[in-house]
Amino acid sequence: MTPRARRAATKPQQARAGEQTTKPQQTAVRRPLRRPASIVATVLLLACWWAYLLAVDVTLLAGVGGVGNWIALAGCTVAVVAVLRGLWHGGPLAWRVVRALAAPVALAVLAGIGGMLLYGPSPASLISAPVAPAGIAAVVGGLLAVLALLGGGLLVRTASARTWCGR
Repeated sequence: MTPRARRAATKPQQARAGEQTTKPQQTAVRRPLRRPASIVATVLLLACWWAYLLAVDVTLLAGVGGVGNWIALAGCTVAVVAVLRGLWHGGPLAWRVVRALAAPVALAVLAGIGGMLLYGPSPASLISAPVAPAGIAAVVGGLLAVLALLGGGLLVRTASARTWCGR
């Protein structure tokens, strides 16, 4: 249903000259009965992305400290939870936020990684033997987190996700 049709369906009928005003029947916006798989997958992918970032941030902040840093991390966590909750319940604002930010940010990170690998120092000069398994896990986890962000940003653009969020 287009936005114009939605507004027309919820606007009261205006009485013409000489006609009685009747109470209009309000028609609700039709939404799918079931949550689309693209929304479920998007929320799960974005939750995995944020869990990885939260784990890395907590690990880094444990060494650095600072009340302001912890408050900023808590504020970001609240914002991410609000967006994920809004997306889960079909909020158009959450849909716009994810659509506008998720895929472009992930593509920018991937382009940065590609540029660093292409024009930066050779990986052999950066890696000293032996490589810790935790370091390998962190790099692989980071790459998977960026791909999850990209996947969530692309899945939210499907027709079923737009319909679910009233767009």
